[in-house]
Amino acid sequence: MSRDMRALARRRYFAIVTTSAALTAAAAASASAQSYRSQPPWQSGPVYREAPPFRAQPSQQRSVPAQRPQQTAPGPAYREVPTQTQRTPEPAPAQQRPVQQQQQQRGQTAAASGARAAVACINENNAIAPDAAIRNCDVAIAESIKNLARAYHFRGVASYGKNDLNRAIDDYAEAIRLDPAETDYLNSRAAAYEAKNDFERALADYNTAIKINPRSAYAYNNRGAAYQRRGDFARASADYGEVTRLQPQNVDAWNARCWVRAVSGREAQAALSDCNQALSLKPDSADALDTRGFVFLKLGQYDNAIKDFDAALKLDNELAGAFYGRGLAKAKKGDAASAQADMTAGRKLRPDIAEEFAKYGLK
Repeated sequence: MSRDMRALARRRYFAIVTTSAALTAAAAASASAQSYRSQPPWQSGPVYREAPPFRAQPSQQRSVPAQRPQQTAPGPAYREVPTQTQRTPEPAPAQQRPVQQQQQQRGQTAAASGARAAVACINENNAIAPDAAIRNCDVAIAESIKNLARAYHFRGVASYGKNDLNRAIDDYAEAIRLDPAETDYLNSRAAAYEAKNDFERALADYNTAIKINPRSAYAYNNRGAAYQRRGDFARASADYGEVTRLQPQNVDAWNARCWVRAVSGREAQAALSDCNQALSLKPDSADALDTRGFVFLKLGQYDNAIKDFDAALKLDNELAGAFYGRGLAKAKKGDAASAQADMTAGRKLRPDIAEEFAKYGLK
């Protein structure tokens, strides 16, 4: 299964960096008008599998299944978001461009507009009527406030990178106060609260972000991940379902819902359908194959489980769960020697992998 810690960290990092380009562009434009990364640490969380990293479109790092290695804290866990093989993606249509690129373009447009407004606000030589100058001053002030909010946000990002979570939260709060409609700031503060295991405040911020933008696949994804870490698989499944509704081509979201449905112990057949959908979109997803192998294992379809684990390991030979799961399937079929070799390989990659499987009813 996958690198749970790194995947979760990537998800959080994405939440924090989405507006960096916009801040840079806005600051540059502001300067011309009036002289004006660290990856966050993740302290605790799931061990085995994690929630999928958010993607604006299917194509990016590997698939939700990405969340692997060393993790000591309790909680659901599955993987890190697999990074896909480095392919150069073809340009996507404007409506499907990655979120970060869209925000960069919006930031550049807003910055240019703000710069023009600032010049008109100054109204040198009374070039425009007073009412027009006032309207432009209103625009310049609003843009200045947004720039200030971005500055607080990115100072929070820097503090988060130092693991100074309290200061990061304070700066995110100021950014939110200045620009309460910007959901990125809410997502970043929620991530900091999660890092402190303060799920109630984290969920409150995700709820607010969704209320502001009910079509934010990103906020649904992150809230689903928070529910997953708490072991609330039903709510996690519902939120990942919203991501699949908003982004039906998102492999990670289908895979994430497959996983939480499988570990809930009540929806194995529905989980299988989700994994099949993920694999119809990306047949060579090691993480989706790994997840489906787990589902087959839960269903007692040991030959199918072994087949999927084999395929997953050919694509990624460091999936501890795939080794251990294949070992369990082989043991059920009476192949004791080969089963022991696989389970040993799984434990070597993840010393606590047996405990993880036992937690989900597989021994």
